[in-house]
Amino acid sequence: MRSAKYSGPGSAADVISIVETDTPTPGPGEVLLRVGAAGLNPVDVKIRAAAHDFGVIRYTDRPGWDVAGVVAEVGADVADWERGDRVHALAAFPDAAHTLAEYAVVSAADLAPIPSTWSTAQAGAAPLAVLTAWQALDAAGVSDGQRVLVLGGAGGVGHLAIQLAVARGAEVVTTGSPAKHELLRSWGATEVVDYRDGKALAAIAPVDAVIVTVDGTLPPRGAVQQGTSVITITGLTAAQSAQLSDWGATPVQRILVHADGAELTEIATLAEAGKVTVHLDSSFPLDQLAAAEERVETGRATGKVAVVVDRAI
Repeated sequence: MRSAKYSGPGSAADVISIVETDTPTPGPGEVLLRVGAAGLNPVDVKIRAAAHDFGVIRYTDRPGWDVAGVVAEVGADVADWERGDRVHALAAFPDAAHTLAEYAVVSAADLAPIPSTWSTAQAGAAPLAVLTAWQALDAAGVSDGQRVLVLGGAGGVGHLAIQLAVARGAEVVTTGSPAKHELLRSWGATEVVDYRDGKALAAIAPVDAVIVTVDGTLPPRGAVQQGTSVITITGLTAAQSAQLSDWGATPVQRILVHADGAELTEIATLAEAGKVTVHLDSSFPLDQLAAAEERVETGRATGKVAVVVDRAI
């Protein structure tokens, strides 16, 4: 089979190649997927550029965690899936999964059905981002009637966090460039603010929860009240965390997504009901993986970037 491979640290164009390698075999509790599509995320390009582990996130020269495809073979002790099932997953994260390939072995526990409302490319692009959004909202305790601020609403995690918060009955405020305001409203945000407009940011009324998807970004002071939950998927400095605590935010927490097929199945139910969609910024074939990673590295992608491995799926 064909598989993506990194030769070491460096730029995408310099270190990415597509090589021939053996097709893997599923073990107990695993399935072999014929890959239709896989998603790219900021963590993919960061770990490729550095070629070393990021904390508990394992570096490997065979990349990929997001995946969507068709079950090609079932290992022992797998009862819930059979050959021909269309499924997707965040595979093994933060351990290596090797999903940027024509075939990939995935734990059966990580799998969920692909929503009929999503294309294979959308399903392949979704898992890491949509589970991050889901788990961030869980960590913040977001529920019906609350008011939520999503910083960076047009990004891969941000656009899904908006939709999932709305599906939970929350009112969503978000930030984005003016060119994306209409799109942000289409995902359910009721208040959209230009992230470069200091006056408009300062005017945001207090919220119950803040989801931070932009590196090093603090919510405006007026949005944080006593008891506001601030959940970040990026790094905050110790000084920034202390500042938020001084403002009354509790908890202030950074989360790392984990694979969870059951949660992904719950999200699939919302997608079937038309409550969650995946916005594809762009898609690339596997042999243009370097260009796909370069698109992610710009930081300007709206929604998700997908790598399409097999257009027949």
